[in-house]
Amino acid sequence: MKVAGGLVVLAAVALSAAATAQSPSPAPPRRFVIDSHQHYSNAPDYFDRLVKTYRPRNAMACVLTLMKDWPAVKKAAAAYPDVVIPYGQILVDDPAAMAQIETFAAEGAKGIKMHTPRKNWDDESYFPLYKKMQDLGLVALFHTGIVCTIVDGNCGSSDEPQISSMARMRPSYLHTIARAFPRLIVQGAHLGNPWYDEAAEAARWQKNLYFDLTGSSLIKKQKNLAVFKEYLWWEGPTAHSPPDAVYAFEKLVFGTDEAPDALDNMLGRYEAMLDACAVPEASRRKIYGETMGRILRIPVRP
Repeated sequence: MKVAGGLVVLAAVALSAAATAQSPSPAPPRRFVIDSHQHYSNAPDYFDRLVKTYRPRNAMACVLTLMKDWPAVKKAAAAYPDVVIPYGQILVDDPAAMAQIETFAAEGAKGIKMHTPRKNWDDESYFPLYKKMQDLGLVALFHTGIVCTIVDGNCGSSDEPQISSMARMRPSYLHTIARAFPRLIVQGAHLGNPWYDEAAEAARWQKNLYFDLTGSSLIKKQKNLAVFKEYLWWEGPTAHSPPDAVYAFEKLVFGTDEAPDALDNMLGRYEAMLDACAVPEASRRKIYGETMGRILRIPVRP
């Protein structure tokens, strides 16, 4: 009888554990979302997929666009103002970069994405471009950290020589830029992967510097997502921190850097990391959309 009773108890425990494992996690509350890092694709159905995915989720996307594709994005921003936030994209070593910034801004762009410089991001030869962005009120979005081969503005493969590398795009260079241009909103992509400490410490001291966590970081750290609490360690003003320092995780902004259909996947990755780090709901709302909404002067939608 004791054995039989023990088997019954074990069976009950097993059934309870199975039921718990099968129970879906509670859905996160509805939030206003701004994807601050969404690359335009010239696929014919790109905007159809973007709107179909983002609109039901109360989400908007900063669509990063080379000049050759700017007419399509400008048209989409007019057609879908509740979803598309137009951004330009330049190569800082292109002699036409300054003129492109001016054109993008004059025609409604809210920010500029930059990638693969031939010199370090904080080389002073680039400062006129950054000053122009500051003067025009544009967000400056920089790639930081490990880099793939860029083909037509997107990651790909090529047998052609690549002049730039991750060595030119360390997050510490954004510290120089944010200090030199205190009215310029600076966003670094990928939290500087693999230089997370460097990125976080730069953001701690500069109120105009933010980072997204797109790319491979939330995949490679998925077994230890709580590690981001070590990088983003401060909870506001502390000793050896600025008196107006905000809670560390509020220096993050949401982004995907993936196709529109991947929005839910990226929201899930962010949510898992925020759960692991016990980030409160008020801060999550800032990360997902309120911070970028404030920067871009876009009212938060309920």
